[in-house]
Amino acid sequence: MVRKGLEPADRHVLRPREQLASRAIIAALALLVPLLIVLYWLTVPLDTWMFVAAVQFGLTILAVVAVFGVRRMRVTVSAAQLESRNLMGRVTTIDASAITSVVLVNLYQSGTLDTLPHLYLLDADGEVVLRLRGQIWPRSGMEELIDTLGVAVVRPPDPLTVADLGRLRPQLVRRCARRTARQGV
Repeated sequence: MVRKGLEPADRHVLRPREQLASRAIIAALALLVPLLIVLYWLTVPLDTWMFVAAVQFGLTILAVVAVFGVRRMRVTVSAAQLESRNLMGRVTTIDASAITSVVLVNLYQSGTLDTLPHLYLLDADGEVVLRLRGQIWPRSGMEELIDTLGVAVVRPPDPLTVADLGRLRPQLVRRCARRTARQGV
């Protein structure tokens, strides 16, 4: 296992934003703590609180698994190959020579004027090999990944909406987002 700070110079390890797990835990606690308090308050007099405790235990186990999954997520890139480990632990290895171009685009977040970078690694047919979203991966890491791969980079000058991106390059947008963009939602 490659540890942060110990990787060779020709190999870069991109890790998710550090505050990702802590923000997810805070959001989950803000939702679940009041809900569980009310459920315990309602079920203790009826002596059915064990069901709520079992649900709480299950949710706690899921949260621990998710935190460990986020901590193990990474993209490792070298001149020869790219290796991606996702939230569920699935490892995908891609030959670096299969990546012929990169698209780095700033996309508007739904309902706001904020933009986040999205990085798409494309093969020779223009199909997406790997997609990295700015909500999870830092821009500096994306730039390092681009520099390490050394392939052609397309950077649209202005931020785009998902609908605009779907019209310009439909292969970059997932099917469900394409459908939503066509319907004007």
